[in-house]
Amino acid sequence: MRLAESLNIKNVEPEKVLMRNNWLRTLAIVALAGAMMIGASARLGVAAEAQPSAAGAAPDGATVNFTLVSVAIDDVKFWLPSTIVVNQGDKVKLTLKNQVPGAEVTHGFTIPGYNIAEVVTRGQPKTITFVADKAGIFPYYCQLHAAHVGGQLIVHGKQ
Repeated sequence: MRLAESLNIKNVEPEKVLMRNNWLRTLAIVALAGAMMIGASARLGVAAEAQPSAAGAAPDGATVNFTLVSVAIDDVKFWLPSTIVVNQGDKVKLTLKNQVPGAEVTHGFTIPGYNIAEVVTRGQPKTITFVADKAGIFPYYCQLHAAHVGGQLIVHGKQ
């Protein structure tokens, strides 16, 4: 039985049915390939950028490094990544970069629970190093501009 007959389609030229089927098959293959590539690149991208955040543990005496970037999306300012995770006792090194465009060239970064407060100038990264000696969840945000979206430092307690 031909496809046109099985679908109860009348007066359809076989060439058009074949062309439509080929087009649908090609579309399905492209969609599947795209989904596979997006999934693979997302896993690789997240793994590459979030290794410290995912693992968070540093061998004794080692430092856990993070780069936090202040960005603007539709006029909303963020520090990204929005969550960093370490273990209690880890030495933490944060490299802060302000990449927010506009007239304002400085943005703040504070973790009040660790008495950290810095001003970061666009184009001039700033480095902060501290020991995560207190377990808990500690918010971080821009202390200069209250409307900015902050994030959180999660410090897992000692086991």
